[in-house]
Amino acid sequence: MSDTVGSGIPLDASKPTWDVLAGQLDALIQRWDSTQTPPPLAEFVPTGSSSLRRLVLIELIKVDLEYRWTHLQPRSLEEYAAEFPELIGPAGFPCDLIFEEFQVRKRAGEAVYPEEYFSRFPDQANELRRLLGLTAMTKATMARQAGSYQRLQPGQSIDDFDLLALVGEGAFARVFLARQRSMQRLLALKISADRGAEAQTLAQLDHPHIVRVFDQRVLSAEGLLLLYMQYLPGGTLQDVLKMVRETPPEKRSGKMLLQVVDEALAKRGETPPADAPLRKELAAMTWPEAICWLGARLAEALDYAHKQGIMHRDIKPANVLLGADTAPRLADFNVGCSSKLEGASPSSFFGGSLGYMSPEQIDAFNPAHPCQPESLDARCDIYSLGLTLWELLTGQRPFPKEEVQSEWVFTLSTLSSQRRTGLTETALAQLPANLPPGLRQVLCRSLEGDPEMRYATAGEMARQLDLCLKPRTRDLLYPQPGWRTWSRRNPWPVIYVIGLIPNIFASWFSIQYNDNEIIRNVPDARAMFQLLQLIVNGTFFPIGMSAVGFLVWPVARGLRRLRDGELPAEELERLRRRSLFLGLGIVGICVVAWITAGVVFPLSLHLTVPDFPAGFYVHFLASQTLCGLIAVSYPCFVVTFVVLRSMYPAFLGSAELTMEDVNQLNRLNRWLGKFLYAAAAVPFLAMFLIVMLGSGNKMALAVLSVSGIAGIGMALWLVREIRADRSALLALAPHMTEKE
Repeated sequence: MSDTVGSGIPLDASKPTWDVLAGQLDALIQRWDSTQTPPPLAEFVPTGSSSLRRLVLIELIKVDLEYRWTHLQPRSLEEYAAEFPELIGPAGFPCDLIFEEFQVRKRAGEAVYPEEYFSRFPDQANELRRLLGLTAMTKATMARQAGSYQRLQPGQSIDDFDLLALVGEGAFARVFLARQRSMQRLLALKISADRGAEAQTLAQLDHPHIVRVFDQRVLSAEGLLLLYMQYLPGGTLQDVLKMVRETPPEKRSGKMLLQVVDEALAKRGETPPADAPLRKELAAMTWPEAICWLGARLAEALDYAHKQGIMHRDIKPANVLLGADTAPRLADFNVGCSSKLEGASPSSFFGGSLGYMSPEQIDAFNPAHPCQPESLDARCDIYSLGLTLWELLTGQRPFPKEEVQSEWVFTLSTLSSQRRTGLTETALAQLPANLPPGLRQVLCRSLEGDPEMRYATAGEMARQLDLCLKPRTRDLLYPQPGWRTWSRRNPWPVIYVIGLIPNIFASWFSIQYNDNEIIRNVPDARAMFQLLQLIVNGTFFPIGMSAVGFLVWPVARGLRRLRDGELPAEELERLRRRSLFLGLGIVGICVVAWITAGVVFPLSLHLTVPDFPAGFYVHFLASQTLCGLIAVSYPCFVVTFVVLRSMYPAFLGSAELTMEDVNQLNRLNRWLGKFLYAAAAVPFLAMFLIVMLGSGNKMALAVLSVSGIAGIGMALWLVREIRADRSALLALAPHMTEKE
């Protein structure tokens, strides 16, 4: 008599199933209201699959119980089971049906105790202990209750509102495009049974991507709640999803968003805005890029709501509205969802919500599972948003074979188990090939079955989605294994190799040049010159390396600590500044060393070598200084390039750039411009001085010419790359204006 796995109702078949269920329930309610006598339930049980029959039967019994106890014509569950044996599944009576009888009897004023139900239904005792001990007296599990809001139609009026068009309908509410007569404005009017504190909660939210709730009115006589909010004429993401499914993957693009919005505007007699930069941006995007943009905006809205202590709990395409500018806005926050049964009834399925729930949210709605709703956090919304984005991207959810069985507890347990298993290779094959870098990882992480493996906050998810649209920025933050990751692990050898090689070469060149131009003209100075080479190089190189090590040590230590865990934001910001100017710091150390050596060499020779020509002082100092400038100009660019491409981004973590970071990057840009001019001028200045000093050293001129041309080319390329990386990093400061 019971359904087995694979014989249920496909989860995507919600609309026709809801039509059948709603029609049968409305017919039963109308019969009760018109006759006030118990109608035979068998007349309302539909033909079709056993899953559909049993599902509808359970909901019919809930309505029948309510009317029977209200009209003092009670009937027990056992009597229903005698008439409909299919009601009893492998695990006995459905828990929500037992719960409903318990609540109906309490509302009727009967003295009813949980122990009676433990005795009547021993197979469900564990589930009933949780349900009957946790729920309030007013909770109900019916998919559809009698309510005057269901009879309202366009063309009618209620309170201060003229109902113009029905724009949405769910299990517990209807949404109309309405005109508020007192304010002479169009708005969206949500009409539902008077329950909860939705308006008070949502009125706190003021975000550009959350539907603005104006106020509410309670009509006590009718038992209705009127919630009126911002009117958005561009349709919903459900309309977009329909177009996605009708459009071949290769023809999907950001223009589909504009097309959906424009069609919705046309239906309401409105025209698209003439000047909307956002529409132009979206029209130029591929479909995966448009999904990244939509997802980032919705994740930002969720992050804002979560920081206010509000979870959405019902994210799905139908609950995302579009403005005329195509900007998305979250609507229908399920702020009242708090009990085991509320949301676990067929209404959550027929409203489409169950298809987008995280496994732990399904567990919280399952009376057979110990998970409590209070344990849910923002990661439930992250999962639902991930499912929504996946479906919009591919046209289908990644769990296509999910089904609703005739037993809700079994259905919920099965769905939760399937989603905890995670994405299969078949599901991953749904993803298109032209994804922006990182989008696949964002979707997979947001759909992790274990909430601990998902993003901790929706803000982090928004940042990652935005980075998918900034591939260079993302590549800097998350480099592929290679030289950049190696340099993060080994900053010491990287910096030393970059700094030492040109200085060793320049030292050799200086020695050769001064030996040919000066020392050979003073034969008595050769022995002292060779000794000075050993002393000066043996002293200045270790001192310089120690000074460079002092500069690099905090950065290297910070990189090592990052591998062991996160660092405080203040320390990360300090390390960013320290690493950014490593190149300039090394320049200062080397210039001081070279100029000092330029003084020490001729002074020592003058003091130790008789008749050492005083005119050689200028020659020595000039050659040492120029060699030093050549030795440090190009390493400055290389060190800065390596730092900005590899080490600096490691200290960003998940933070945005601060204003001080922006100022420092702009300052670096100014320094680079100055050093670029210096790097280009130094070789030519050296050649000029060599000629002016009367040197005929052709080897020196050739070396300077070749190195100068090669160096300028390298410097230009490095500066271009550094500035491109700088611009990519400045994209992490979206709310700040770049100064240069």
